[in-house]
Amino acid sequence: MNPSIPPIPESGANEQAEYWLALSESPFFDGEQEQRWRAWLAASRENLEAWQQAQTFFRRVENLPPAQIELIEQRLTAGLSPQSANAGAARTAGGRPALSRGLWAMPLAACLTLALGLGWVLNAGFFADFRTGTGEQRRVQLSDGTTVILNTASAISVEFSEKQRVIRLHNGEAHFKVAADAERPFEVVASGGRVRALGTAFDVKQWQGDMAVTVYEHSVRVAFANGETIARLPEGRRVASSGGKAGSAEPVNLKQVGAWQERRLVFKEKPLQQVVADLNRYRPGRIVIADAALADHLVTGVFDANDPEAALIVIEKTLSADEIRLTDALVVLHRR
Repeated sequence: MNPSIPPIPESGANEQAEYWLALSESPFFDGEQEQRWRAWLAASRENLEAWQQAQTFFRRVENLPPAQIELIEQRLTAGLSPQSANAGAARTAGGRPALSRGLWAMPLAACLTLALGLGWVLNAGFFADFRTGTGEQRRVQLSDGTTVILNTASAISVEFSEKQRVIRLHNGEAHFKVAADAERPFEVVASGGRVRALGTAFDVKQWQGDMAVTVYEHSVRVAFANGETIARLPEGRRVASSGGKAGSAEPVNLKQVGAWQERRLVFKEKPLQQVVADLNRYRPGRIVIADAALADHLVTGVFDANDPEAALIVIEKTLSADEIRLTDALVVLHRR
């Protein structure tokens, strides 16, 4: 088997069907892979049904017209008022609000959200050399002696040659403790830009085309995708882009920003929208805020990355927010 292709997931027929769907659309799907796929398909009726459901799901999403997708996104992010939400909410056996069929847009919105949540399957990062699942962290020792800690839902590819060392961060966040090698520069490439090590230890985080870089030891050179460059970002400093535009380098508390390596999420006066974005990386499904004022509310707290549901409960109680839940796949927060 081609070493670039990850092994088939062991978690169940549905994830295995997503794996084969992604692989069938990739350049790695050759005659050997087709034989493996056909053998998997014939192994059980459960596999066949999971494959058919995966095809149907993605076909429905792909066939949505742009206007419908735009409408769904609007409804999902801003169009759900507390009044309409409460009118359509019912209670589950556990006492949490459940989604009523009367909210016609929400099942379709949930469908789109789940499709976006499964987008990693079709992402090149799915075929990365190293990756982590939702809520997972992993420590990797590279061939040159460099140590990498991958945060949740992250993926990297390693491209080492005689002249250079390049890490491609497909998605997520990674901490690098770089081994010295004067003959081969060490760079991390992400969609938001490129980072060259001038020292030993730093973080790179990327999301939706933006990038954040934090230096723990010595310094790095940062070149953002829009052409802006920081020749030397020193230890104890962090710089991030927003909307593709680089911000100013700022001093940071390294223990606080590095708390994720100890499975802690630390926020100090951060907008709830940013807090929720981080929680979404540690749990399956999506949390969506349906209230602009609530999304901008500043949050300070320390949460256990192993229990994002507990963090969500604390946030709801503290900010007097309610939720509408379509299982765990979609949680919509709004003001009471």
